[in-house]
Amino acid sequence: MELYHLKTFITVAEEGHLTRAAQRLNTSQPAVSAHIKSLEEELGIMLFTRTPKGMRLTQEGEVLQTQAAKALSMIDTIRDRAGALKEAVSGVLRLGLHIDSRYLRIDRLLSHLRHHYGQLDLHLLQRWSWQQFEDLPKGRLDVGFVYGAPPSKEIEAILLHRFNIRVVGPSAWAERMENSSWEAMAGMPWVWTPPSCTFRTVASEAFARRNLKPVKVTIADHEPLVATLVSAGIGLAVMIEEEARTYQETGQVAIWNEIVGSVDLNLVYNRRREKEAVIRAAIDSVRAIWEC
Repeated sequence: MELYHLKTFITVAEEGHLTRAAQRLNTSQPAVSAHIKSLEEELGIMLFTRTPKGMRLTQEGEVLQTQAAKALSMIDTIRDRAGALKEAVSGVLRLGLHIDSRYLRIDRLLSHLRHHYGQLDLHLLQRWSWQQFEDLPKGRLDVGFVYGAPPSKEIEAILLHRFNIRVVGPSAWAERMENSSWEAMAGMPWVWTPPSCTFRTVASEAFARRNLKPVKVTIADHEPLVATLVSAGIGLAVMIEEEARTYQETGQVAIWNEIVGSVDLNLVYNRRREKEAVIRAAIDSVRAIWEC
């Protein structure tokens, strides 16, 4: 039994006609008839009943059609897998992180990469967004998760998620913060972030639109440090809503009722390297996990 015998059998079964099957297979009608006859002789059963209107599957033919379809599908799977092994992606993938990995689905991403690109050596590197924008064009980073849009067209961005930004304060300030006005919130002490921080830009613009300027008592450049300072009663701060809820659930912070703004989570990479196998593996895996 040859593979082309099964393909012919399946095609005739689907078309119900020798001529149409021959057209689909790009061969002649006598060749199709010969394939079916050869297969029937080898199996020792009739697969079709010849009628004036065409070819009709016998009961035995209907049973074997399902099995033949499974066999062809398995062969296709083997070929696809062989092709993937032939062009296996290997090397180092340096992935930049500027957000707590809990909110990046890193566990699922790692599982996907291990399953589909087992020869990749993944390095997770903590980098601020602005650092990633500097490192990508210089080749010090392959892809990265960042907040906000790239500063140049040299870097491509894929939008993964949009986070709301919320104001958090010490849990002891919950009553004080509840239903407070923007003016009252601006007058409280703040743990601010560096000028390069997207959160700072969003919060600053929100206050500026109301002609307000928060009282800054210190600057912190790392989310866990910000949370620690807020929990200790140093002041208010801004963070993504998911992170704020996590700290709220453990009793470390209280959340103000207003939404300050939003920030985009993007996967970024050097546009010039888009066709490289390592970059494609990262992009395809992230898209699969984030369904984008």
